Amino acid sequence: MVDSTPELLKGPPTFVATGEAPALRGAATWRTPHRWPTPDLSATGWLIAAALVAWITVCVILVQMYSLQRPLGDTDDAMRLVIVRDLIAGRGWYDQVVPRVQPPQGAWLHWSRLLDGGLAGTVALLRPFVGQATAEWAMRDFWPLAWILPAVASALLVARNLGSRSAVFLTALLLVFNTQLYRQFTPGRIDHHNIQITMTVMALACVLATRNRARWAALGGVATGLGLAVGLEALAFQALIGAAYALELARDRTAARPAAAYGLTLALSAVVFMAVQTPPWRWSMSFCDALSLNLVAGLAAAGLGLALTGAVAGRAPTWVRLALLAATGAAAVAAYLGLDPRCLQGPFAEMDSRVRPFWFDHIQEVQALPRMLTLAHLAAVIAIVMTALGLGASIFLLARERSRPRTGTLLVGACLVVAAITAYLTWRMQDYVFWIGMPVLGAAGGALADGWLKGRIIPSVALAALLSPALIGSAYDSVADTVGKPVKAPPSPGPRCFSPSAYATLATLPKGVVLSAPDSGPYVLAFTHHSVVVAPYHRLSLKILAAHQAFNAPPSLAEPRVRALGADYVVDCATYPVFLDAGSFGLRLRKGPAPAWLQTLSKPGAALTIYRVRAPAEITGR
Repeated sequence: MVDSTPELLKGPPTFVATGEAPALRGAATWRTPHRWPTPDLSATGWLIAAALVAWITVCVILVQMYSLQRPLGDTDDAMRLVIVRDLIAGRGWYDQVVPRVQPPQGAWLHWSRLLDGGLAGTVALLRPFVGQATAEWAMRDFWPLAWILPAVASALLVARNLGSRSAVFLTALLLVFNTQLYRQFTPGRIDHHNIQITMTVMALACVLATRNRARWAALGGVATGLGLAVGLEALAFQALIGAAYALELARDRTAARPAAAYGLTLALSAVVFMAVQTPPWRWSMSFCDALSLNLVAGLAAAGLGLALTGAVAGRAPTWVRLALLAATGAAAVAAYLGLDPRCLQGPFAEMDSRVRPFWFDHIQEVQALPRMLTLAHLAAVIAIVMTALGLGASIFLLARERSRPRTGTLLVGACLVVAAITAYLTWRMQDYVFWIGMPVLGAAGGALADGWLKGRIIPSVALAALLSPALIGSAYDSVADTVGKPVKAPPSPGPRCFSPSAYATLATLPKGVVLSAPDSGPYVLAFTHHSVVVAPYHRLSLKILAAHQAFNAPPSLAEPRVRALGADYVVDCATYPVFLDAGSFGLRLRKGPAPAWLQTLSKPGAALTIYRVRAPAEITGR
């Protein structure tokens, strides 16, 4: 990558208030407040300081917005906590079956043992000082907040390497002004999304580095490997990052060392992370939803191909480098899809399609953007604004380099396009629009601040506020509500159906197997000692289908289906939406009374209605 960083970005920060050169470098000549310059935070020390200040500020804001006493985040956080507790209690590292889901066989989830180990290790580290309960509470609240620091620092690095003098300062302001960036980093969020986001932004920052590029590239390879070991939702962005190293090597033979460093560390980290988190007897298996043999083979092929091309780049003409890189890409794709062709259909290729109409298609994080305008209107409006601003900023940066655009500028533009498309189709991908788009917006805003605003701090701060998607989206939403009909989101069942108090009665009952809606399963596991028939995960699609068929059956046929599932209890939350046929057992159960083969155990008006499945001998008349 050609180092086109302005010289001003390579030195220590200067605070010159006027166009006159101060007597001492770094000294300031103050005249009037409106002439104060924006601080140049591009030097490493100042960038770190900016990251720390932004991190602390954001943490304070999030703690004020979200109580540190939140019991759990969502279903994934509840299930992760259950798995971590099992690991702390002595379950083996490679014993990764969740035994309390669909007993007696248990369930294999697609989640990363590396993340389980990090969470369990945090609790184990704190437990001798504060006890088990407090250590678990501290882990759940401060683990996600801790990941904000590397994510923010990486975003500032992206802005520094894309923009001009004011880019880091403007980006830091944007990172503080827009709390929607941190919806996966709020207290209680111990799911895998925050680490995947952080590793993606870190890998992006590494490929954009203009100095010590081989070292940054090596770190980027590890970040890519770790991010994909934790989860695959950022696979498309990591593929583009790898392609950027290849493109730069094709354009410039001096990019050989960074490409080789990235390739070697990527291949090695993929192998090591899979071996560490995967039981040896599963090393030869391929899956579409986790780091396994097929993806490791593809990453190894890509990484070693990059390293080989880098090794011969010094004496190979351009066409030879292009041929080697094309062969590398083809080998990587062939290895990945050749070992499991189903992966062409995406990470949910193995899911039974029959569960889509009544379960999968109603999961909020997989909803398309138009649907989210109803479910979470303001958040969706802000996301639309962020998409438009991010794409516009990327076009602006590319236009400034139109004679010879840098590989890094092309890369962030491609990442934003992919993020925008995938986020339109799947809500959870909006996080990448924000985290990739915000430093791009900061870089473009910095260029405007340096040019049009002459680098003055007060107008620059105002510009950052005006470019804030949260401000623009909220203002638009307020105006739209005033002149039109406000869009009201449907009520959430969470506060009633998933609070710890709702499960207090169930927790006192003799241990058994609970049949409930899939989303209730993780909370039953977290708040009680019971096992569950189902939980909301695509690898359990056959059991989810069987549970649905029991609830959706005519009342006369429901009993044998419930017994066939091994249920000791049937639990329902009346406010939770279900998608059942009229006259089905599940809907009749909500209207009452319960059939003779069920005994009602909960009090009238309780959040959860609990039924015990009677033994056949208990039922009068049999």
